[in-house]
Amino acid sequence: MDKALSSVGFFRLCNHGIEQRKIDACFLWNERLFTSRSTGDSESRSASSRGRGYSGVGKEQIRGQTCLKENFDIGNPNDDNCANVWPAERLFPGFRRFSEDFFKDCAKLTYQLLECLSLALGLSEGTSLGKYHADTLFNLSLIHYPSIPVEQRPSGTLTRNPPHSDFGTLTLLFQDEVGGLEIADPNSTSSSASATVERSGTFVHVDPEPGTIVVNVGYLLMKWTNGRWRNTVHKVSEPPRHTNRSSQSSKIDDGDSKNERDIPERYSTAYFSAPDPTTVVEAFQCCCNDEAPSKPINAGEYLRRKRAQMYTEN
Repeated sequence: MDKALSSVGFFRLCNHGIEQRKIDACFLWNERLFTSRSTGDSESRSASSRGRGYSGVGKEQIRGQTCLKENFDIGNPNDDNCANVWPAERLFPGFRRFSEDFFKDCAKLTYQLLECLSLALGLSEGTSLGKYHADTLFNLSLIHYPSIPVEQRPSGTLTRNPPHSDFGTLTLLFQDEVGGLEIADPNSTSSSASATVERSGTFVHVDPEPGTIVVNVGYLLMKWTNGRWRNTVHKVSEPPRHTNRSSQSSKIDDGDSKNERDIPERYSTAYFSAPDPTTVVEAFQCCCNDEAPSKPINAGEYLRRKRAQMYTEN
């Protein structure tokens, strides 16, 4: 894990302990929820920058670029300061119960990973990463990238979620079989800034692999390690097979069905962990050096600022 996070900032996790039947059920709920949203059946209210409930396509932006996705965000069921927003039980019987249970499964796995990472850093029990995440103020996000008809497809390669890096500690990503996740080659540019990587970086497809979870480092974990572990820029583009087809568009037979040339919809589920809001994040002693001093940052203030920047008022 240390080697992967130091060189790439990402790794695949297998034998993670979350039953496949639960992951499959999560994708079924994901599909059902957004199918219902498209027909206007859901009664869940829109989310705000607090990150609860439904957020529609175009609600989130990254450096002025629209995210071509919609999501339904769920926080800790025990967080009284920011209550979850649920669709009516009569419309989605069992959805709330399932989501709260799946949230806990992901939290358990996150704490196990934090313990492993603490061991990798040689941290003592009193300074382990889990200590700074006691409130479990995490976020479960069900994500849907709607299909895009071929006649609405822009020229060039389509970007569904612009290049960015995650804010918090760790992200767990469950992908469907469609694909489209790309991560930047850390050695392809001298800067780690998202805007610079977008212009000049090289991106590599991360193909879906059944039974695995993709794990990556957030900005605050990178700060804790003083850059030892990479907060790698990533994005979601069209699936690789559609990228290849678009580059050979002149060769596409007129007999190809329209649906085959449409960009297919994509579902994913992300679980974002972050420190307790009062946490002051500064480099662990084992990661400090005079050549690269680290400035402390308040986790709560940083996260509120970054989340507010993502949401439009449209």
